[in-house]
Amino acid sequence: MAVPLRRKLIVSLIILLILLAMYMVALYRDVEVVRFLPEVDKTAGIAKKQLKIEKDDHLLERIKQRQSERQQRLRDYCGKHASSRNRSDQYHHPIIVNDEYRVIFCYIPKVACSQWKRVFLALDNRIDVDDVHDNKHYKFLLYDYSDEDIKVRLKSYFKFLFVREPLERLLSAYKNKFVNNQWPWTRIQSFKTKILERYKQDELSSHSSDQDLTFKKFIYYVSDVGFDRDAHWRSYGTICHPCDIEYDFIGHFEDMPEEALHILRQTRMDRAVTFPPFHTHNTTSKLLKNYAPIPKEKIAQLGKAFEEDFEMFNYDFPGPLSDLMHD
Repeated sequence: MAVPLRRKLIVSLIILLILLAMYMVALYRDVEVVRFLPEVDKTAGIAKKQLKIEKDDHLLERIKQRQSERQQRLRDYCGKHASSRNRSDQYHHPIIVNDEYRVIFCYIPKVACSQWKRVFLALDNRIDVDDVHDNKHYKFLLYDYSDEDIKVRLKSYFKFLFVREPLERLLSAYKNKFVNNQWPWTRIQSFKTKILERYKQDELSSHSSDQDLTFKKFIYYVSDVGFDRDAHWRSYGTICHPCDIEYDFIGHFEDMPEEALHILRQTRMDRAVTFPPFHTHNTTSKLLKNYAPIPKEKIAQLGKAFEEDFEMFNYDFPGPLSDLMHD
């Protein structure tokens, strides 16, 4: 009995040594390693698969290069277009502040704002919040401070925001609010009634039921009535005032996995939280399918309405919809 047991112990020891050797090789290999590891976020209290990006000089260099280009692009735009906004109105939109980590985050709806809100709630040990979009759950918002305290924080804190391809964000807002019904029922019905009444006898209803709130009707309503009626499709400039507030980091939705982790590390928030699971949904094929029924002139109108966002953050127009515009 002792011999087989001894053999098992020897085999187990050999396997352990092999695994240890493999780990040491991976640890010191001079390449970028990106992997998904199952991880329990004890701070947020949720089991999750967390994207881990090992420290890598090449990755850091790419992020720095992107930031340099984005910051210069924004400076060039702001230099040509003097801000006409009243400075007293700059902080009307809730901008999240964390004094412990000296961080300010201007969130833009439909740009992974739910994930980022969970991060800031977890920093305040608010892990049992059902509606992350209810501002009462946040300990500090920028407009809660005095004018002097706002100036101090804007000057000394790390400030960041994330943006997204504008037409992709618009589609995401429609899907989330009117297809998946991620709004209070009364609010959905209010918007739906206004839109359906406006186009009830219109040619927009010729190929759909009068009670169908199609993406086409949504686009017509938003473009006809105004883009600044709701934060979910309001322009980035009117939400975060990037020509008036000097952001230290301009993130892009499409680069969220690596840039979110970079921010957490840079601000040392990664010692307390991890970034929640994140997935992108609107591929070019989905955008083309949903925008195909929209007339070219209406798409052009969208481009004009969001011209500021396209130019400030270096998104091409018509970008992913080029095939539709060139037909």
